[in-house]
Amino acid sequence: MSTIQTVTETLIRLAKQAIHPDTVLVFPDDLFEVQRTPSVILQGPKLTEDRFRRSQSRLFEKNVAELTFEECRFPRLYHLDFDLVVTVDREAELLGFHESVSRFLQLYPEIAIADQGSLNLTELVPLGGLARVNLSNLRQSSGRIRIESCPVYDGDLRDGRLIRDRTFQFHVAHPCAPPLRGDLRSCQPAVLPVGHGDVTEQRTIQP
Repeated sequence: MSTIQTVTETLIRLAKQAIHPDTVLVFPDDLFEVQRTPSVILQGPKLTEDRFRRSQSRLFEKNVAELTFEECRFPRLYHLDFDLVVTVDREAELLGFHESVSRFLQLYPEIAIADQGSLNLTELVPLGGLARVNLSNLRQSSGRIRIESCPVYDGDLRDGRLIRDRTFQFHVAHPCAPPLRGDLRSCQPAVLPVGHGDVTEQRTIQP
């Protein structure tokens, strides 16, 4: 699953709910034509790597209940920047969008990504005046928002059993009775004698 695609689609859905139902996505540097007003466009994402958090370490997650593990490289983290472009007919409408965008950022300081956690949503440049250059006579204003530190994995995932071997020893109290062994690897359960004694367990854990 593409994390960038999932995050971007989630942002679009939230913007449709909180800002304008016809919010659309346009790729960076792509020329677009406003078909009708009012119009809200998210132009992006523009990716910037968070290089200070780049790491050569590996992520390791244990599932104790299932006795399994998963391991992968630490992901690259990218900031996703979007220009938020609003086009209106009258200045009064633009004032309403100023409030809608501010409310949107207050309602969603974090964007939940399914069951993978959440990412911070911040405002880099507030929605401004009418200084944005456009080829029409429409009133157009823009701001910029950012989704911080979106993880991108390399797809190389290693998994396996958490415990490779598990051996039991039963030491009976009677001096003549030999110790019995059971090895889960060979699927041969130990047969415990009737009586008192001590049980010891040895585990070979990986990785």
